Amino acid sequence: MANIKNLRTGFTGELDETSGVAAKAKQAASYVRDEATAVAQNAQDHPSATSTALLVFGGAAFVAGYLIGSASSGQETRRRYW
Repeated sequence: MANIKNLRTGFTGELDETSGVAAKAKQAASYVRDEATAVAQNAQDHPSATSTALLVFGGAAFVAGYLIGSASSGQETRRRYW
């Protein structure tokens, strides 16, 4: 809980929470931010490996989507007229 005396005197600083949900959320956000920075730095250092990985992932996603879409149609979409 915030210190009432500081709130009454116009304290505008940031109160440090050492436990609780807010502290855990800040810690998790900091961890995610650090990991995202590391991934971005790695992508900048190795652009060909990054583009290859994205191309392979995109191709696999396209094939998976095509297979799921063609399997879920159920009925034959082509009609034969004699």
